[in-house]
Amino acid sequence: MNYITFDKTQLINLEYSLNKEILRTNRAGSYSLTTIIGCNTRKYHGLLIVPIEEFGGKRHVLLSGLDETIIEKGKEFHIGIHKFQGDHLFPKGHKYVRDLNIEAVASTLYRIGTVLFRKETVMVNNEEQLLVKYILEDSAETVTLRFNPLLAFSSIHGLSKDNPD
Repeated sequence: MNYITFDKTQLINLEYSLNKEILRTNRAGSYSLTTIIGCNTRKYHGLLIVPIEEFGGKRHVLLSGLDETIIEKGKEFHIGIHKFQGDHLFPKGHKYVRDLNIEAVASTLYRIGTVLFRKETVMVNNEEQLLVKYILEDSAETVTLRFNPLLAFSSIHGLSKDNPD
């Protein structure tokens, strides 16, 4: 039995899933906070938020998120979801989520065509680290996983702005 479970119908319903959050801590001041579908909707959201002693111990978002793409037969499937100005959501990768189980390790199951894979995340106790593991559970074809980290390095109390320089 899982501690907390969400199924596909809950996860793809944005009115429901964008209002439910997951908070994970490392017991040393760092945390990970986002919605259950991984869409950051508030300035306090991010995958890795840590206190930085050189800045008075104030918390900063170091890793805002991961842009993940599954490539099968040359086609790209973006599994992330981001909220932009005007409540514009893109890409809408939440449609591939099948379930989310939260225990010591948060585990999200995705299905894209014949590809079935799992993403697991865990905060490392007393360390400023987040571990992410991808498990390919089933696939009829060879697949490639591409991910781009979204690095922020911004205070949780401020909003980052575009900086072309």
